[in-house]
Amino acid sequence: MAIFIFLLCCLTAQAEQFELSLQNAEQQTLQTSDRLKAATLDVDVVTEQEGAGFAAILPRLSLNASYTYLSTLPSLSVGPGSPNITFGDHNNYSVGPALNYTLWDTLSSLKSYQALSKLKESRQQDRIGTELQLLFSVRAAYVRVQLALEELRLVNGSLDLAYAQNKDVSNRFHAGAATKLDTVLSSRQVLGFKLQFQQKQADLSAALKDLLALIGNKDLKNISQPGPPGVEHVSLVLQLDPLATTLSQLGRLEISAPTHQQPQIRSLQLLAESSERLASAQTAKLFPTIQLFASTTLAYPNGPVLNQINQNTIGLTLSLPLYLGDPTWHLAASKRLEAESAKHRAAQLKTDINRDFSKAREMLDSLREQQKLAAQDVSQSAEAARLYYSSYKAGKANLTDVETANNQALQSKVGAARIDAQILNQMIALMALSGEKIHESF
Repeated sequence: MAIFIFLLCCLTAQAEQFELSLQNAEQQTLQTSDRLKAATLDVDVVTEQEGAGFAAILPRLSLNASYTYLSTLPSLSVGPGSPNITFGDHNNYSVGPALNYTLWDTLSSLKSYQALSKLKESRQQDRIGTELQLLFSVRAAYVRVQLALEELRLVNGSLDLAYAQNKDVSNRFHAGAATKLDTVLSSRQVLGFKLQFQQKQADLSAALKDLLALIGNKDLKNISQPGPPGVEHVSLVLQLDPLATTLSQLGRLEISAPTHQQPQIRSLQLLAESSERLASAQTAKLFPTIQLFASTTLAYPNGPVLNQINQNTIGLTLSLPLYLGDPTWHLAASKRLEAESAKHRAAQLKTDINRDFSKAREMLDSLREQQKLAAQDVSQSAEAARLYYSSYKAGKANLTDVETANNQALQSKVGAARIDAQILNQMIALMALSGEKIHESF
């Protein structure tokens, strides 16, 4: 009885289920990606630097305190036999607030702060660009899994048909209506589709691992034999959005051409503006700087008088750098060159993105025309396979012709699915190139 129960459990055991929609895949990728977390931290780093730059513009208030102990004090004797007069005290201290403020630095501090603000905006655009690249990667990986699932489903359908035809040919052979060669050819077709099934299953397993790595899912173990619902002898049943559904959703989108606000282009433009402001800040250091300082302190002693006093101090300092030994000229020139370099990179990137967008748009138009032809080919090849088998059963065609027609029918279906996947990939590429942040719901 125990053995019977064990066998029953084994027979009724179901494969593990894994369900993932494209929208969930996008959300999980954005939540778990270390690249996106690093890009976010890069923004935080520059935000702190921007705060430090703003603080440099403001007055600086500090509390100054000092204490000094003198072991030997100066003294003076007025005359012979007179006692020495000691000046000062062994304990000396002062404490009080001090204010320092740059009255004029030719706006060097302000321009440095503005440069950091532009750098922060550039890092924010980099973060948006990183998010778009992640969405591009996970969408492309999802489509690869969808295509692999569709191909596996199509091969499985052809395998089921081959099994049915093999059984029919075997029955006809026993009835004397088919030759031994027919049974061998029919069995070989079954083996051929089995081999294709194993190959497609391996492709699906590899594509699924890439997708799982992107979404940060490492819990699945049995992914060596995945498959779609309804396919027997698989260790993992995948429930993904159908390829046709995703194609329909993306097909409704209107994707505009990239503009100067495209994140990658905008990031370089902001980087150029940041370098220009840094160059201005360095140049400003070549001009005089005037600083105001003021303090009030409680001091002891008051010179030779052993009393506490309140000492108030106010003053101005002026500094002017001389050319000799001053690197400011070279620093300013280097920042101007960095700005020019960033501008040229932005211009080249804009050219490349516009070119790639145009190519992707033309390829998409071509694929949509191919899609129409592929649909006709699928219909006609399926009808041809059906007619060939009917002719074979009527004794008017060879089994070889039937197998060729079956293979052509399968290849036409696989070809149509691949065209659908290529259309999706082109749509995904257009979204990434345009910089449109579409990741909620198509």
